Amino acid sequence: MLSGQYDKAEQTAREVLELADRCGASPSSAWASRLLGEIALKTDSSKAAPHFEKAMLIFKEVNAENHLALTCSGLGRFHKLQGNTEQARDYLAKALEIFERLGTLIEPDKVRKELAELPQ
Repeated sequence: MLSGQYDKAEQTAREVLELADRCGASPSSAWASRLLGEIALKTDSSKAAPHFEKAMLIFKEVNAENHLALTCSGLGRFHKLQGNTEQARDYLAKALEIFERLGTLIEPDKVRKELAELPQ
């Protein structure tokens, strides 16, 4: 995905998701779902929300807070692209709150920048 090979990244993430779901590996399923959401933001943003929502449910369930915050920031970017400023602000603010509480180093600055770019 980082090299822009979205088709390959999507295929790999779908394979991981299928295997994780079959084996009951919830954290891996959530990780693959979040990745599919991120890929969709780059290729067809209208398909991103269900992936992020699935990941969010699982990350909450397993208390994987840093991954939950990454998912919230993804949902914030999704809503920003869709023109839903208030929902974007809510998700980004939730991500920032989690990152700051956990002491995450780089992500809070990225989220603050995205929040600042939202229309008032």
